[in-house]
Amino acid sequence: MSWTQKTPNLKWVLAEELDSDHVAKLAHETNLPINIIKILCNRNIADAESVDRFLNPNMTDLIDPFELIGMQAGIDRLLKALFANEKVVVYGDYDVDGITATTLLYMVFNKLGAQVDFYLPNRLTEGYGLSRDSIDLAKENGASLIVTVDTGITAVEEVAYAQSIGIDVIITDHHEPGESLPIAAAIINPKQPDCTYKSELSGVGVAFKFAQALFRTLNQDEKELEEHLDLVALGTTADIVPLIGENRIFTKYGIKQIARTTKPGLKSLVFVSGLMGKDISTGQVVFILAPRINALGRLGDARQAIRLLSTKDERVASEIAKKLDEENKRRKQIDEKTLHEALAQMEDVVDLGEDNAIILANEGWHQGVIGIVASRLVEKYHLPTVMISVSDEGEGKGSARSIPGFHLCEALKECEHLLLRYGGHKYAAGLSISSENIEEFRKMFVEVSNRKLSEEDVIPKLNIDLELELTDIDDRFMQAIEAFSPFGPHNMRPIFMTRNCEVVGQPYVVGKNHLKMKVRKGDAIFDVIGFGFGDMARLISSKGCLVDIVYVLEYNTYNDITRKQIRLKDIKLTVGSAPVF
Repeated sequence: MSWTQKTPNLKWVLAEELDSDHVAKLAHETNLPINIIKILCNRNIADAESVDRFLNPNMTDLIDPFELIGMQAGIDRLLKALFANEKVVVYGDYDVDGITATTLLYMVFNKLGAQVDFYLPNRLTEGYGLSRDSIDLAKENGASLIVTVDTGITAVEEVAYAQSIGIDVIITDHHEPGESLPIAAAIINPKQPDCTYKSELSGVGVAFKFAQALFRTLNQDEKELEEHLDLVALGTTADIVPLIGENRIFTKYGIKQIARTTKPGLKSLVFVSGLMGKDISTGQVVFILAPRINALGRLGDARQAIRLLSTKDERVASEIAKKLDEENKRRKQIDEKTLHEALAQMEDVVDLGEDNAIILANEGWHQGVIGIVASRLVEKYHLPTVMISVSDEGEGKGSARSIPGFHLCEALKECEHLLLRYGGHKYAAGLSISSENIEEFRKMFVEVSNRKLSEEDVIPKLNIDLELELTDIDDRFMQAIEAFSPFGPHNMRPIFMTRNCEVVGQPYVVGKNHLKMKVRKGDAIFDVIGFGFGDMARLISSKGCLVDIVYVLEYNTYNDITRKQIRLKDIKLTVGSAPVF
């Protein structure tokens, strides 16, 4: 099999059967359909109180921000700066989470009368996190306090340097700490040792909790902070954190706030993205809004994104939004070029019959897009992937992405003698390497992946919430499914399976390669769209053809008419009465 042909088949995995008595009792208590209760119970939402809290999230359910270790110390130091009119710098990261977190605290501090500025490092010339040069610049500009957002937890040496030249640092972050913590004025991070905070927040989520604690201490109306939930929803969904608990509340209310935002920049961004007047979902945030905010940071300087989100000038907002849209188009072109080059290189350096990892390197690849391309290769081949951009000076900067069952940082640790630096977490990591070590690194990383990953591990799984009959899908069921939103990690849109569906009429292809058809089972007939499934049209065109389908349910509006629609996740021809697995 050639490298161009391998796209792994999905293994269908149906959720386990549940205690029918408990399901029936909970359905009676909540007045919800049995099938909805089955889905909730499989997601560990298994009592009436938890069901109500899940389906009806409320801002009053947010956790007390002072339960975060370091919050009181951080607020005390910031108040000292506010009352003494010290210069404060909000120091962020150049991705959407960091940009929204920086904007939020910059606007909050500014509104409280602080002497405040912001700083984002340049991805290409400075890289991630605090640096001595940026700390020196803060000192030159008269700052005596830096508040980090979405960064700082591993900056032990940099924080010590800042302290040595008279700058205190408050760290707000959500990343994993290293072996030792910085000696900072305060550290606010739910992942730091001994912190029992019961929520896995994004960087902007931690920043919001800091703002919440600040308002509470100053006896300000915390309701005023809700105008910034649009920023929290943007950063939280873009950073792919679990959309449960506080993140679910932030996103549920924040997406509504995006639609009615008073921020001229965000309104302009929604307009140029073609979303004005539409109901905005987490998917549209992740795939339409976030990439435009991210574009400047990926290609270099992200500071314009802060100006976009914080400006009150409609004209300035419109100009920057158009620039972000253009930069995103340019970023897409670079993505496609890099992906094409990566696929071509695979033919020479990857043996998909033997290798359980993909390691590619090239001079001139843009550091801002190699992570995106690595993610696309993981999606296509379901193998851990490392993309390395080699500079003229001979240093490679890499982005790595992984699959379930393979811990990237543990694998990189086995290769650390070949690396200059590395860091990250289970599913995403970055690294630096001398160009002369790349080939040896490739061999060793493949050896590690072959040892750690079984044949079963490299088969992608399609986890199915429930086997369903088409006749079960009525308006009440659809409304209950929509109440599960916002959808995202740990709360994905429920996936269903129905066997032995009859294909009605002639399937056809729309767009680039998308399947359109109708299916019938019993008295129910549904429209079906299968993105990327156009090749199946020929296989299922015979009269009376039966198929087994795995899908999500959604509404589709066309010519002002809204109908229930099935969106395929996978489809297989039925053999007899059983699916082909």
